[in-house]
Amino acid sequence: MAGFLPKPVNEFHKIPHARVAIIAAMWHPECVNAMVERTVKELLAVDVNEKNISTHFLPGSLELPYAARCLFEKDNTLDAVIAFGVVLKGDTTHDEHVMQNVVDGFGRVSDRFHKPIINEVIGVNTVEDAQKRSDASISNKGVEAVFALSELLYWKKSL
Repeated sequence: MAGFLPKPVNEFHKIPHARVAIIAAMWHPECVNAMVERTVKELLAVDVNEKNISTHFLPGSLELPYAARCLFEKDNTLDAVIAFGVVLKGDTTHDEHVMQNVVDGFGRVSDRFHKPIINEVIGVNTVEDAQKRSDASISNKGVEAVFALSELLYWKKSL
């Protein structure tokens, strides 16, 4: 389960010049919106300027890799994309296909543009599982996303 980060939130690297797009699927909005809101809060805490954060909502998780590609194509100054979605396991294997296509799509886009996509599209068995990952605690995937982004951009700058 989430919530056990390698370092405390107050030790996340500051990334004041970062330009970040957040993309989010519209399914399960109570959970996805909570993760997006927490991400914005945590980005501001690591000194990302509010004007350098854009948020985009797409129909579903399958559309997120396409959206990331469009954003990188439109704005070459964009440093990274953070993606959110909730894919609920059902009676068919559709959820597995969605998750695999999302992961593969993000990989292709990230490789093409040489920029990170922080993937917080979560596959869960129940809505309650998603709620645990989008609540007000440190387990909110928005916190994990900003941790990963700040570490990655800090590391890249050090090269």
